[in-house]
Order: sequence, then structure tokens, then C-alpha cells
Amino acid sequence: MQEKRSSADNVMRSAYIWNSIGSLINAFQSVIILVFLTRVCSLEDAGIFTLAFANANLFLNMGKYGMRNYQASDVAQRYGFKAYRASRAVTCALMIACGSVHLVFSAISNSYSLYKSLCILAMIALKVIDAVEDVYDGAFQQVGRLDISGKQMTLRMCCMIASFVVAAIVTKNLVVSTLAAFVVSLTVLVGSLVFIKAKHGLPGRDAATSIATPWGLLRDCLPLFISTFLLFYIGNAPKYAIDTYLSDVAQAQYGFIAMPVFVVSLLAQFVYMPLVEPLSSMWANHEIDGFIKTFTKQVGIVGLITLVCVAGSWLLGVPVLSAFYNTDLAPFKLDLCILVFGGGFLAFATLFTMGLTVMRQQDKLTPGYVVVAIVALIISNRLVQSMGIRGASYAYIVCMVTLALWYCLMFYRYCLAARKDRN
Repeated sequence: MQEKRSSADNVMRSAYIWNSIGSLINAFQSVIILVFLTRVCSLEDAGIFTLAFANANLFLNMGKYGMRNYQASDVAQRYGFKAYRASRAVTCALMIACGSVHLVFSAISNSYSLYKSLCILAMIALKVIDAVEDVYDGAFQQVGRLDISGKQMTLRMCCMIASFVVAAIVTKNLVVSTLAAFVVSLTVLVGSLVFIKAKHGLPGRDAATSIATPWGLLRDCLPLFISTFLLFYIGNAPKYAIDTYLSDVAQAQYGFIAMPVFVVSLLAQFVYMPLVEPLSSMWANHEIDGFIKTFTKQVGIVGLITLVCVAGSWLLGVPVLSAFYNTDLAPFKLDLCILVFGGGFLAFATLFTMGLTVMRQQDKLTPGYVVVAIVALIISNRLVQSMGIRGASYAYIVCMVTLALWYCLMFYRYCLAARKDRN
């Protein structure tokens, strides 16, 4: 018994470490790439990469369909892996189709060059691999092997970034660099999945009671997809407004100061992502008080992380980012702090979304995201047009604060209702 407990502890410790490493590299991939692009290519190329990365990640949310937390928390295996894999094939096809249609519309309305259009299309193709990997990572996490997904993500991300950077240095062409990263990333993913299946037997066979059809799964996760898609749109609405009203240089500058936003979310994910399965078990076993206590602790930790990141941005943000990107960012110090503070509220919104998903209240998420997405569309265009990058920063924080407060109230409302019903 002692040996079994020790083995479980080792797996949990490894899961924390490797998930943290993999998530760190994943979150900072654009940062690492931009560090090289600003030195071997032009600032305009950096701006194009920033927009291409934002667009591709927007449609990556369509590929992932908001399904990861649902899959990881499906501890009873209501749906088998065959259903998750089949649904991912559908969503990836939609990702490519909708991303291509959006690109054509944007290219015509904003007069994109062929080079810029091809950069965005290649980046969407690269992100399809992320969507495919995610469904396997969810299967590993579902059975308590987040350490395997962390190792796989770390390996693939390192190889992808290295291939992109080397190709950019050699060719100074974003399209060629992205295609090189695509080939390497796909090769590493397929190879690692074959290895994991041979060594660990994962993903394993579906449970006898699992539902095989993906259509019910797609229906159940539709609110999650709408929510995550709109959340990403809300977070990037200022970038789309900049693409319409400002230059590629301004896009690059905004992208540089917006980078630390993801640091807050990343650090927050380190805290709560490994807790999805334990929180799911608490909720399934009606341990409501323990569930609320554990979750509230994560809220406090995210708040502390936010304050530390804001203070660090004020003291060190401008000199560090200016050195990183070989660009003078001193005029944007206040904008940087506004964005980082908004990033804290993004982390809160994501945390509460995860909590509501574990509680299987994901269908309640959609109205809030729809309303805030409409607000983002309206205020981002107006503020960027009138105030430039400062307007983009204001638009971002207004939307993030609204989202976080909305879902905070909703989460604790359902928690208290569940505790009342239990008593």
C-alpha cells in the first residue's frame, strides 16, 4: 500500500513539473520566436507574425472546441476516446474551413498582401497540430497521466520552435519558416504518440459503458466551444482593431507589451490545471465544502500572482521587453501595466470557466461571453481609432474585468445552491 501511494505521489509530482515546463514553453513560443524575428527580419514581419499567431489561435479554439476540461473531468468515461477523437476530426475540419473563409474576407477588406495572407494560412495549418495533440493530452490527463502529456508537449514545442527559428534565420521568410515548423511538429507528434502507445498503452480501450458517437459530445461541449472561442476573440479584439486602423509596426509594438498578459494566465494554469481531476472527484462525491475551499484557495493564489506580475511589469517590464525585442517600448509603460492587470482578470475568468465546467454548468457560460464579445467589438474599434495603443489597452481591461466578475458571481451562486440542496 505504501509503495502504491509513493508511486502515485511520484506521478503527481512529475505531472506538476512536466505540465509546468510544457505549458511554459507553449505560452512563450511566440515570445521566443519574436526575439529572433526582430533581429533577423523587419518590424513589419514581426507585426505580421503577431497577427498571424492571433488569428491562428482564434481558430485553434474552434479546433479544440473547449473540450479539454470536459474530457479531463469525464472521470466516469461517459464518452470514450473514439468519440473524442472523431469529434476532433470534425472540429479540425471546421477550423481549417472557417479560418480560410475569415482570411479571404480579411484579406479583401484590409488589403492584405499575398505574403501576409500566406503567413496567416500557414500558421492556421500549424495550429491544427496543436488541436490534434490536445485530444490525446486530455485522454492522458483523464487517467491521471498529465506527466505524459507534459513531456510530449515539451518535446514537440521545443522542436517546433527550433525549426521555425532556424528557418527564419536562414530564409528570412515567414511562410517558409512556418511550413518548416509544421513538418517538424507533425513528425514529432506522430512519433511520440506511437512511442506512448507502445510503452504505456495509452490511450487505452474505451469502457464498455462509453458512448461512441461524437455528435452528443459535440452538442454537450457546444457552450464550451462558444465560450472559449469568444473569450479568445475578446482578448484579441484590440489586435483586430489595430489591424484595421493602425500599422503592422503598431501591431508589433502592442504584441510586445501584451506578451506578459500570458505570464499571469500561464502561472495560474500551473496552479489549477492539475486540480481538474481532483476537483471533479470532489464534486462527483458531493464534497461541496471541500470543493469550495480548494477552489477559493486557487482564486487567492491567482490574485497574488496578478499583483506580483503587475509590480514586476512596472519595475522591470519596459527595460526587459525592450531588450528582448530590440525595440524602445518606454512610451508604453502604463499600457503594459494595464494589460498585465487585465491578464489577471483573464486568468480569473478562465479559472471560473473551468470550475463551472467541472460542475457541468457549461451551458450557462455562453450568454456572458456573447454580451462581452459584442462590447469588445464596439469599444475596441472606437478606442483604438481615437486613442491608438492606449485605447487598445483600455478596451482589453474593461472586457476582462467584466468577464471575471460575471463568472465569479455565477460560480459561487451554483456552489451555494449545491450546498443548500445537499443539506
